[in-house]
Amino acid sequence: MALGGGAGGGMVARADDPSAVAYNPAGITQIPGTATQMGLAVSMLNFDITRNYIGETVSTSNQAWPIPHFYLTHQLNDKWWFGIGAFTRYGLGSQFPDNWTAWGGEQGFNPIMPNQPAAVLAGGIKSVTLLSSTINPNIAYKINDIFSVSAGVSYTWGYLSLNEQYNLGPAGMMGQADARIHSENGYAFGYNFGLHARFNDQWSAGLTYRASEDMTFDGSARFRFSNGAALSTLMKNCDADGKLSIPDVITLGVMYKPLPNLSFEGDVAYTVWSRYRNLTINLHNGTPTFFEQKNWRDTWAFTFGVEYAPLDWLTLRAGFTYETSPLKDDNCYDYLVPSNGRNYYTLGAGFKYENWTLDLAYMYIDVRDINYSNRQGEQGGTPLVSTYAGRAHNSYAHNFGLTIGYKF
Repeated sequence: MALGGGAGGGMVARADDPSAVAYNPAGITQIPGTATQMGLAVSMLNFDITRNYIGETVSTSNQAWPIPHFYLTHQLNDKWWFGIGAFTRYGLGSQFPDNWTAWGGEQGFNPIMPNQPAAVLAGGIKSVTLLSSTINPNIAYKINDIFSVSAGVSYTWGYLSLNEQYNLGPAGMMGQADARIHSENGYAFGYNFGLHARFNDQWSAGLTYRASEDMTFDGSARFRFSNGAALSTLMKNCDADGKLSIPDVITLGVMYKPLPNLSFEGDVAYTVWSRYRNLTINLHNGTPTFFEQKNWRDTWAFTFGVEYAPLDWLTLRAGFTYETSPLKDDNCYDYLVPSNGRNYYTLGAGFKYENWTLDLAYMYIDVRDINYSNRQGEQGGTPLVSTYAGRAHNSYAHNFGLTIGYKF
């Protein structure tokens, strides 16, 4: 997306440009004729992890992820509008340094002796990538001069890749396996509804619901061994499949416009992360299943944004979002997703020239620290999961966005 144009994502009640397809499609009834937007955001992530048992800190800096977006709206007649968008709802990327797994024991399973401590066979995440792109066509209907409603369907394509290293014995001296699990395709279907109300020139409100999606993955697992005869008997190249739940999201927004060139918006979003109970990847041909217990909790996000147009051709924006943590207790913490609650700070500027628009946005994401404690156990007979004590800190992301728009 375009980072909410720099308004912190506070666009549910405003919804007055083609990006409303992503924020609140019911608002596209405010856009006459045909309009389009396209652009690119780039996210640069950093987090440091300190492991207590060796007293060393590693960093995952120097990672950049491109996030394209595209929107098109068209007025069919006085009552009906059509809109379509291609954007990213969720994504994940972490690349750990090469020396991250040399000490072993970050997270993993014990396929040889599941009831033994993690030190017998310790695993370390080396990298994880989850890419997704959603195509979302919508129909919006203008009930009267105040209320509009919308309904849409969505198709989400996804790609998941995991790289784990498993060590048998201290630092892998008795055997080592490098596991690469990647999906050849992943897909999910969903739907969404929207409501928009423009009460007068000063007050507007919006309400949206995006349904949960169960993304199904099909792919393969490949293993490379180093002095690992014991591992090679149990870890075999094979097909793989799995499922990842993308949660429901309900968002309510209210906008107040005291002056023609000044507006404020506040949004509240409720995300049903409790649907995300585990990450399970089924490895075929007898190879042990990859299993991560999650049991996350639902989250709230509170957004405030302001937009000010000092000149006809220039609009300035700023926003802030406070997001609660989905991590419920120590049993939810792992190094796969070292993410806690977040604060989002955004700035943006919009420029107009005849039928053209250019929007620039910057977002700084501050992720709250996580303290890990030693955890080991067995989940209903599934392979052992373990996390060693440590801390994820200095976690942040710089996001830059550029969007070009044109009204026909």
